[in-house]
Order: sequence, then C-alpha cells, then structure tokens
Amino acid sequence: MNLATLMLFLPACFALNMAPGPNNLLSIRNATTYGFRASCLAGVGRLAAFAVMIALAAAGLAVVLQASELLFHGIKILGAGYLLYLAYQLWTADTQVESEKNTAPLGLLALARQEFLVAIGNPNDGQSKFC
Repeated sequence: MNLATLMLFLPACFALNMAPGPNNLLSIRNATTYGFRASCLAGVGRLAAFAVMIALAAAGLAVVLQASELLFHGIKILGAGYLLYLAYQLWTADTQVESEKNTAPLGLLALARQEFLVAIGNPNDGQSKFC
C-alpha cells in the first residue's frame, strides 16, 4: 500500500471504529451499569467472537460461500427471517418499562457471554474493527 492510500485508509478506519454499533452501545451500557472494570473484562467475549470470525475467514468460509450461490442465498434468507422474527418480537412486546432494580446483577461470565452473542450476531460490526 502506498503512502497516499494509507493516509486515506487510516482516517476511514478510525471513523468506522468510532461509529456506535451494537457492541459499542452494549459496552457503554455495561460500563454505566456495572462499572468500567467489569465492562472491560466482559469485552473478552467480544474478542472471542472476533477470533471465531477470523478463524472462519482463514479456514476459507468466504471461498465456500462464493463458490456456492445457493448456500449464500440460503444464509441470507435465514438471516432475513431472523430479523423479521426479531421485528415481530419487538412489535408485539409489552411496552411497560421494567424497573432496573428488579433485575438481578449479572456476573462477569454472563456479561462476556452477552458481548460474545452480540458480536457473533452482528459480523459487520466486527469487520469494521479489522479495517
């Protein structure tokens, strides 16, 4: 990569990493609820999800998906169905606000699992981190 391209690439990466995706918002929520230290330690779950995504890419999953158009479309249809399911759940959810005092505090393992699931469920957010 030449210097001119690098000088354009680095600010673009920085801007993408500063965009508040689901992982960043969850981390901020965890920091305000459980403290900075707990939020940072729970970030191990996010890192584990990114490691899984990197391993899948290194193993050639992208090549398999490019080779099989049917498999790629099947995965897209499943993803769209899941998003429609989530939209339906939100649409029909009870709108009463629960008191935060009624919820039990989560441990570090539960927070890390939460970070992992958000990161693995939103691979585009993880891809921007490897800009």
